[in-house]
Amino acid sequence: MASEQSEQRERDPSETGDRLRRAFAWVIGPCLPPWIVFVVLAGSDQLPWRTAFAAAAAVFVLMALLVLTRLGDFDRLIRYTERLLTTPEAQPPALTNSVTAQRMLAAINALRKSWADRRDTAEQLARSRQDILDSLPEPLLLLDRRQRVIGSNLAARTLFEHDLIGRDLAGVIRDPKVLEAAGQAVGQNKRAAAQFSLPAPVERTFSALIVPVPVTATRDMPALILTLQELTERLKMDRMRADFVANASHELRTPLSSLLGFVETLRGAARDDPDARDRFLDIMLKQAERMTRLIDDLLSLSRIELREHTRPTEAVDIGVVVKSTAELLEGQARATKTEIKVEIPDGLPRVQGDAGELGQVIQNLTSNAIKYGGRHGPVEIGVAVSETRPPAMPGRGPCVRIAVRDRGEGIAKEHIPRLTERFYRVDNARSRELGGTGLGLAIVKHILNRHRGALVIDSAVGKGSTFAVYLPLAPGENKQAA
Repeated sequence: MASEQSEQRERDPSETGDRLRRAFAWVIGPCLPPWIVFVVLAGSDQLPWRTAFAAAAAVFVLMALLVLTRLGDFDRLIRYTERLLTTPEAQPPALTNSVTAQRMLAAINALRKSWADRRDTAEQLARSRQDILDSLPEPLLLLDRRQRVIGSNLAARTLFEHDLIGRDLAGVIRDPKVLEAAGQAVGQNKRAAAQFSLPAPVERTFSALIVPVPVTATRDMPALILTLQELTERLKMDRMRADFVANASHELRTPLSSLLGFVETLRGAARDDPDARDRFLDIMLKQAERMTRLIDDLLSLSRIELREHTRPTEAVDIGVVVKSTAELLEGQARATKTEIKVEIPDGLPRVQGDAGELGQVIQNLTSNAIKYGGRHGPVEIGVAVSETRPPAMPGRGPCVRIAVRDRGEGIAKEHIPRLTERFYRVDNARSRELGGTGLGLAIVKHILNRHRGALVIDSAVGKGSTFAVYLPLAPGENKQAA
């Protein structure tokens, strides 16, 4: 009620005058017929003039009260309707007992509820659409016909790291191929694609697919849908595959060319020279053995990669594996006058893994330590329980650490991140001279990936190297480790 009084006080004078004029017109119109009757009756002496004037005044007053009451209800309904345009929560006005006004108020409230329901439905649909877009793993942009961003999903906002709404596509993706594809999609009304790279903070390559929306009702509706698919890893794998084929071909071609050369020599002048023949046959044997080792390592790596996503489930006594591997390498160690020292504590918990593959890991690391550091001191293999895991190892809880240490020349820091790449060698000539294939540490990495373990390399020039393997405990061994 107070609000209505306030509105009446603040009402525009011209509006008040309008209201009075309308009220006067609505009162006079219905009063004219009875007034005419009263005048006729008074003029024919059938009704005294005093009585006629009194009756006419009574009709005017009654009609004025009736019209002003109804007009007040209608004015309140008009103002209420106008308030609803800006304040959907506005309270309905208090009306008289007019059936017509009450019916009009009920109709307005029904429309108000319908509008509110439609607004809530539209907002819910907008939220649902945004939730669906945000759940998509690939970045997505919604563009209008002017190629301005009118919508995006969480992946796109994370990728571009800033608010995208209202930005021009050229300001989001600064690549002419993408802009040309978007222009084709709008102009020719057919999907277009383009490949581009984002240089910062790390170069990433994407494929952009731009699809036109068939119907665009308003400027706020999307005309184009742009989705991004990252190609970085796929291109990296393609390059790695091409490099692998090239390196493998080169590694096989080198000993094969040597064999063919010596065969041609033996068929020629060296055929009748026993000393040359024996020397060439020894070289050919070494080259053939090198090819055999390379092929064996390639096949081993291929088998491991095929099973890399299948985690082994055996409970392995890693102490027994380490001891047997060290005994197996005693012959190689004696040839270089290297001592292998093994330290394994009692009560060591078992690890979850494949005994054969773990033996190959220990053998590759220990064999490398003998080759490259054995002449400078003993090779030490230490096994212990570690309460913490390295960052590269998934999971939590204690694990087993196997460290293979040599006192050789060490490895420069710039080489360490690439040591597990296929065919990567710090010193190519020395590695081939010592019979290395360049695949040993790559095999170690893939075996540890299958075991959900980790390899940590610590080395410095002139201080030797330590290759530490971390392996998860077998189920039920955590209590024993504690």
